[in-house]
Amino acid sequence: MNKVLYTGLIFFLNFFSPAQTRNDINYLTSSSLSGSARYISMGGAFGALGGDISAIIDNPAGSSVFLNTEIGGTVNYNNINYETVYFGNKSNRESELFNFDQFGAVFVFNKKNSENPWTRISASINVNRIASFENQFTLNGLSTNSIADYFLYYADGINFENIQLYDDESIAEVYRLLGNDIGFGAQQAFLGYQSYIIDPLSNNPSEQSYISNIESSKNRHSLNVINNGFHRKTSFNFSGLYQNILHLGFNINQHRIDFINNQEFFEGEQDLNSFIYDVSFDNKLVSYGEGFSLQFGTILKLNSIRVGLSYDSPQWFEINDETIQKISSYRYESEFEIKENINPEITNVFSPYNIKIPSKVSASFAYILNERGLFSVEYSSQNLSNIYLSDEGTSSYLDEINLDVNNVFSPVNTFKVGGEYRFKKVNIRAGFYNRSKNQNLIINNDQAVTFGFGFNFRASAINFSFIQYNENKKIQLFSRGLIDSYDLNKKLSQVSISYNFKL
Repeated sequence: MNKVLYTGLIFFLNFFSPAQTRNDINYLTSSSLSGSARYISMGGAFGALGGDISAIIDNPAGSSVFLNTEIGGTVNYNNINYETVYFGNKSNRESELFNFDQFGAVFVFNKKNSENPWTRISASINVNRIASFENQFTLNGLSTNSIADYFLYYADGINFENIQLYDDESIAEVYRLLGNDIGFGAQQAFLGYQSYIIDPLSNNPSEQSYISNIESSKNRHSLNVINNGFHRKTSFNFSGLYQNILHLGFNINQHRIDFINNQEFFEGEQDLNSFIYDVSFDNKLVSYGEGFSLQFGTILKLNSIRVGLSYDSPQWFEINDETIQKISSYRYESEFEIKENINPEITNVFSPYNIKIPSKVSASFAYILNERGLFSVEYSSQNLSNIYLSDEGTSSYLDEINLDVNNVFSPVNTFKVGGEYRFKKVNIRAGFYNRSKNQNLIINNDQAVTFGFGFNFRASAINFSFIQYNENKKIQLFSRGLIDSYDLNKKLSQVSISYNFKL
């Protein structure tokens, strides 16, 4: 057998293409209202306040607001309900999980020398879960489109001789060879042909056009998705109080992303005369990588008023992708039902690539109510349409993803408001969080209503928070070919408990 290999530019473009799609970028750039219980219960509106370990993830100047060294951590319980809407059909799935959300420490050094303009210096470290990818959801619905459209998209332009299986070859061998020498698209064409979903227009070895073997005016689609992973941010912080008026600080942030996406797709209820029916197509994506970013912030004290400003640099990540696939289909031959099961048991490992998540600017205001309470608001803006994927060389696939993101993603504006009232050792808190939609295809913003309370002791404090959070996404079934989209609505009820002690 002579498999025609792509050379030169075509080889380079495919071999170095990652497995990332717009859907996965949507997951990787998501964020949530997470941190200490006090921070959450006030809607995260701490940009002009500081004095909370989680507050330094928004404004690095907040650590020099502390009067004493402090250490604390947070755990939470989550009840999550996912509702999907696919061509008008709604599906629901509920799950529960526990998270160790945050841990940090602030070390305060008060200056006793009255001539020194820096009256307080602080150094801190905080580990915070920016986003959790732990979710499970399902969808069901009828579509006029078929999974065959996915394989036809990738098969177009692939020589027929490259996706045939000869007597001396195995499924795994050819699947691996195609991935190494031609690329991901050729592997998809191979899976579609070997499962009888698509056929070439002719038996000519150089044939590059294909047709579908699925005939149906309506197809029943089912999708089961199980995601795991997190985006964790570790902040190394330094801050100082100048002339007892101006707090200045900066963070050096280390980011870690681990994302596992399992998708089990099924297409059934084809017409009775369809040659192929009941197709199952499973895909697993593993993305992991590390990145870094910088933050700069200031808080100005004006009697009872606090004004905060902060700048988050872009986040630079190097990401690695791995994929695993298998497919099965049914057909009748000579009145016998035959199941075609194609399982290469091969892990595709792609070359690392870079993602740059755009910078963010935040402004905040707070009013202190004579030590009996406080009120705070915060506004931030981040243009997610400027997300950029790049590689060491030129990649047409990355160019397509960048164009897709630029056209679909929108600038995100986040508004937070929170308040706290103190009754001796008991503090009552409430807040509101609104994050504008990150895609122009989404109707509703992400919103959260928060509430909490805490008990302050001489050398420690315990805080509780409750949050009701609604998040909305628009996601495609597949990135190419079968691009029907569905709405994913997340309703999160979360209880968090933090314990902090002072040294």
